[in-house]
Amino acid sequence: MFSVLIPAYNADCLPLIACIHKQAQVLKMPFEIILADDASDIDYRKHNSVIEEWEHCRYFQMESNVGPAVLRNFLASKASYDYLLFLDTDTMPVRDSFLSEYLKVATRKTAVCGGFTYQGLSVPPNAVLRYKYGSAVEEQSAICRKQNPYQSFISMNFLIDKSSFACVRFDEKFHLGYEDTQFGMRLKLNDIAIMHIDNPVYHKVNETCDQYLKKIERAVANLIGHEEELKDYVKLLRWWSKVRDLRLQTLIATFFEYSQPIIRRQLKGKKPSLKLFAFYKLGYLCLLKSKQ
Repeated sequence: MFSVLIPAYNADCLPLIACIHKQAQVLKMPFEIILADDASDIDYRKHNSVIEEWEHCRYFQMESNVGPAVLRNFLASKASYDYLLFLDTDTMPVRDSFLSEYLKVATRKTAVCGGFTYQGLSVPPNAVLRYKYGSAVEEQSAICRKQNPYQSFISMNFLIDKSSFACVRFDEKFHLGYEDTQFGMRLKLNDIAIMHIDNPVYHKVNETCDQYLKKIERAVANLIGHEEELKDYVKLLRWWSKVRDLRLQTLIATFFEYSQPIIRRQLKGKKPSLKLFAFYKLGYLCLLKSKQ
């Protein structure tokens, strides 16, 4: 028995729900699919709310934008069954056996991460940076993720039993960005194991480079106040710590503020540099810290 939980914001969720619904019916066991909308535009609300007419599906509408951490906690509170499968709206299972593969390994006191891939997806011309970074850095096999299981946790596609989730929950102070990292840390602190398997979803990026860079800036801002807490889990914070110890923060912040428009133009081009992207995040963090 399982609940599929999907947090949504300005996304067409029907293809994903239809795919999951079809796989779940084949399994012939109790299930539900719950979609919670985070105050999307009215057209998306009307479009996605039709799932209320589908068997075993429920739809909830938030009145204001609360962010993914709050939304995932809300979805878990509405779930009826023992196992919770969280999926982001910009995903799609790679295999027809997606649900059955999770059910084979479902167990108590364990979060199971299936991973994601960009292989085989077309790259929109205005989203090259997102695909390049995702393919080169974020996409990892189960073997690689197992080397640092808690640091490799990503909430895009994971299964957890309801009682374990209740012990951990997402930190609702993180509106958007690094809430996954915090959750992985909480799993470790609560002695809840992480199992990494190869049961991926496609990550279908819909955001432009401008939207992605704005999201990155919001995520970096979320780290303020959590530097020491998350340093072992976030490479960016380890870089910043070295910069601070070398007393280079002000110099990097000043240089970044001057060069930011130039760097953005490069990152929005056809051949974005991942090294420059790494500097962008470090420079932005130094700039925020220098203004405290």
